[in-house]
Amino acid sequence: MARQQHRNPEIKWEDNEWSITLPLEDGRILNASWKPGITYVVRIREAGEPDWSFGFATPITSFTFVDLKPQTEYELQVRTKSAAGEGDPAFFSIRTGPTGDSGNVVPFPRH
Repeated sequence: MARQQHRNPEIKWEDNEWSITLPLEDGRILNASWKPGITYVVRIREAGEPDWSFGFATPITSFTFVDLKPQTEYELQVRTKSAAGEGDPAFFSIRTGPTGDSGNVVPFPRH
């Protein structure tokens, strides 16, 4: 009898959609995907710069930025996004530490 290869569960966020693949013990695979009703569009720039970065959409409500310039002030713009479009922006400032990490979790506004 051939032994089935065990697969690990996978969770992905792509094209504004969550998807999960969950291998079951009997060899079947459970797949599920869904689009959350609200996501957040995040843009970042160095303080004083005129242009914002290209925005990225995420369902995550807080995170820490890494790999930024050390000892630098950054501005964040966060908007909620739904089927009706993007909401008004909320603005935050962070200052990176010596390694370029923001050093704190940036909570997003509640809708």
